[in-house]
Amino acid sequence: MIYYESPQAEISWNEAFQIVELRWKAFAQGEQFRTAMDKVVELAGKMNGSKVLYDNRKMSVISQEDQAWVSQNWVKRAVDIQYCAVIQPEKVVAKSSLNRIVGTIEEFPYDMEFFQSMDDAVNWLAETRDMIR
Repeated sequence: MIYYESPQAEISWNEAFQIVELRWKAFAQGEQFRTAMDKVVELAGKMNGSKVLYDNRKMSVISQEDQAWVSQNWVKRAVDIQYCAVIQPEKVVAKSSLNRIVGTIEEFPYDMEFFQSMDDAVNWLAETRDMIR
């Protein structure tokens, strides 16, 4: 079920595996980037979902402002998320941006793993069990 779609991103609910999926389609910054990220949190809350798959293969560079927003604002609101599978971006500059975000976050509220393929990411999420908090 597609929950949100823009030229930059698509957020959907994978009913079979109970996963929120964010697929980046194009460069996004500012409101475009933040809206997509907020829709992930929103959908996780609505579906009582604890697993998120970020398909970052088509992701581009993330602005410094958006990197700061993720680490200082967004992560604190991602309380429903327990597991996060990240498919690595194809572009080297996008990988660097992603690594900078990860490096600035002191403590993630969820378990996060990085993958090269969609199958590996989905399989890892399918094998996880919700944590008791």
